[in-house]
Amino acid sequence: MDFVVDEMQRRDWVQVRAIYGEGLVTGLAAFMVAPPVWKVWHDGHLIVGRTVARESDGRVLGWSALAPVPDN
Repeated sequence: MDFVVDEMQRRDWVQVRAIYGEGLVTGLAAFMVAPPVWKVWHDGHLIVGRTVARESDGRVLGWSALAPVPDN
């Protein structure tokens, strides 16, 4: 399978949120039961370090993002 790692764009959110939801359904990914809306997710993650694995047709295969962590 060929793909590229690319910077996540706002337009990718629908696909990213769907992948996020697939992980939550397992009950192992997080304590949430549904993925957040864009604004909540966007506000909780750093602008830098948002990436997607993208097929040549633009389909998002996976994603990663950095979130701030307290230093205490």
